[in-house]
Amino acid sequence: MMHRTRPVLILASALLWTLASLASAQAAPPTAAGGASAQIAQPAPPAPQSSVQVDVLPQFGQLHRDARSLNMLIRLSGSGEAPTTRAPLDLAIIIDRSGSMGGDKLRDVKAAALKLIDTLQPRDRVTLISYSSDVTRHTSRMRVSKQGRAKLRQHVLSLQAAGGTALGPGLITGLKQLQQQAGRSLRMSHVLLFSDGLANEGEQRSDVLGGYAAQAFTKGVSVSTLGVGIDYNEDLMTKLADQGGGRYHFIKDSAAIASILDDEMRGLVATVARSVELTLRTERGVEVAKLFGYPTERAGGEVRARVGSLGAGQRRDIVLRLELPAKSPERLPLGTLAVHFNDVNASGQRRRIDIPLAAVMTASEELAQSSEQHEVTVRVAEVEGAEKLELAARAADSGKFDDAEESLDAAIAELAAEDARAPSPVLKEQIRDMREAKQEIGAARQSRSARKAYTKKFKAKAYGKRKK
Repeated sequence: MMHRTRPVLILASALLWTLASLASAQAAPPTAAGGASAQIAQPAPPAPQSSVQVDVLPQFGQLHRDARSLNMLIRLSGSGEAPTTRAPLDLAIIIDRSGSMGGDKLRDVKAAALKLIDTLQPRDRVTLISYSSDVTRHTSRMRVSKQGRAKLRQHVLSLQAAGGTALGPGLITGLKQLQQQAGRSLRMSHVLLFSDGLANEGEQRSDVLGGYAAQAFTKGVSVSTLGVGIDYNEDLMTKLADQGGGRYHFIKDSAAIASILDDEMRGLVATVARSVELTLRTERGVEVAKLFGYPTERAGGEVRARVGSLGAGQRRDIVLRLELPAKSPERLPLGTLAVHFNDVNASGQRRRIDIPLAAVMTASEELAQSSEQHEVTVRVAEVEGAEKLELAARAADSGKFDDAEESLDAAIAELAAEDARAPSPVLKEQIRDMREAKQEIGAARQSRSARKAYTKKFKAKAYGKRKK
């Protein structure tokens, strides 16, 4: 279903584009008997209630004519109440049983998996896969009946740690299994991937594995990854979650696995929109500089990004940065933003919302500054700060601790200046994160394991801020 809208301008008051303000289609008048057109006015049918509301806020309602870029906040909100009963789940649980998972790690993962299985419903299906140097598919979309639940528990309890880490083959096996049925029913297809190590058996290339996750996303399968300990490849795990439209979790203390799985399940229960995707087709001379926090790809003249799912009452604030042409007219068309999603409350129907974007230029610096939308400015500072926090974590991981400290000092100063100009609890929280990162550099200098823990902790914090 496509919702078409009339063009919308960015006004001096930092106009909020909202779905509620869009024009609704009018019903065609009925035809009278004998072919004559009836003259009685008919009421328009009510517009279908969408499970996603889209708001677009420009950083400046009027942009100075010398500006060469514009930041915009794309706000996606899950509308309405959470479904009273969730859709049946097609879940693949993929567990690393390599030698490094021995001891507490595998024990805690098994305990969490058993707890998760106990929460599932008879109409759910579970594919249980484990991997070390080889891959074992213990069950294939098994119904969680009384007998099925008992078999799943038995398979989980039998897992033993040994061998290498065939993460790639394990993931591919799970994705292929779920893709066979994804999109053919209202089932939510989701993968949970556990790992504590580096992929060293079978396919290991992150771009190839990310491609598998991206392909699965287009077919209705999402991927969340859980990194256990400090030795796994967090860049691969975040890439898989990004491309698969799921979430990435860093679990330093394996005892936290159960609560994270519980959080994942709550998110699935509350889901009102699945396979959410953004596409942006820009006007000539306008370019997408960046979509913060989400990998993008260009195809057919469009820039696309996979967002994932959206729960009732959940909000995602995504920052888009556009590059503008050197000479801009007074009113500058920017392009069209399209939001695609499967509407859970409309039997999974694929929907699309189109929002035309435009900017108003002004020669007055005072007028431009007075039209600033501070909420957008704060979010821009937050995502830019998250990138700097990740850069500092990467510098520390390379042993460049002085560079990390200098980067953090500069970021703290910039955030403090912005907070002084427009006080915000969001910026204050980020300043605290930056200071914490600086304070813990001393411990990271002490050993390789401490450095790994430091890197993963603050990369995960940065990831959470970008995906907010």
